[in-house]
Amino acid sequence: MTRLAGPPVGAVLFDYGLTLVTYRRPEAALERAHELISRLLAARLGVAVPEGARLLTAVHDVVEAAVEAHELGGGLEEIDLEPVTAAAYRALGLELPAELLDDVRRIEQEAWVEGITVAPDTVATLRELRRRGLRLGLVSNAPYRAASMRAQLARLGLLPLLDAAVFSSAVGWRKPSPVIFERALAGLGARPEETLMVGDRGREDVDGAHAAGMRAALLREHSAGPGGETAPDAVLDRLAGVVPLVVATARRGGFHC
Repeated sequence: MTRLAGPPVGAVLFDYGLTLVTYRRPEAALERAHELISRLLAARLGVAVPEGARLLTAVHDVVEAAVEAHELGGGLEEIDLEPVTAAAYRALGLELPAELLDDVRRIEQEAWVEGITVAPDTVATLRELRRRGLRLGLVSNAPYRAASMRAQLARLGLLPLLDAAVFSSAVGWRKPSPVIFERALAGLGARPEETLMVGDRGREDVDGAHAAGMRAALLREHSAGPGGETAPDAVLDRLAGVVPLVVATARRGGFHC
């Protein structure tokens, strides 16, 4: 049982994956997307292009491996996937102009929407917090095309419920870097001492929020990640627990969860 202490909460920042949404690899959608990419490249470049299945393994999966390696390395500066993707196509003998490269990255990311599921409590929780006048934002380690990530939020119906959405691909820095939290706080127009961070990872979400002057709640609902160096200010078994937590704080009472 933990108690959230401190001043009233006026804003809440949420992590994205395994906090507001869950996800799986959408195999069929990715296969269709890369068949479309194969046809697009053949038409635009006027050369022989590998079939979609080959592009999926030689480009998409190579890029995903680079993302995983970068995350495991623990570096705070975000990886730039544009040159990584261009290099993967180049290894197949395909030189993509910048505009075409952006098109294929967009198509690829659109496929991933089919693997995203909005977590059960997400919409109701966000709506109730907004009804109570709190400012809500998202801060996510996502090295993917920022415009596609915002489009994903819109398609899932989450974008209208957020006052700000900040992705590491747009900032150039990953959580727990203070830079990305500062950008998110600026987007909300919120002070760190009045803001609560909610996420599933100790290092990124709890340690990062604390270093930025915020309080942090660790969410265990969708398999919490490894712990960080600092203890969370609250531990939640369900996302819906954010509502009574911040309401009790606003009343300067305190809440056990």
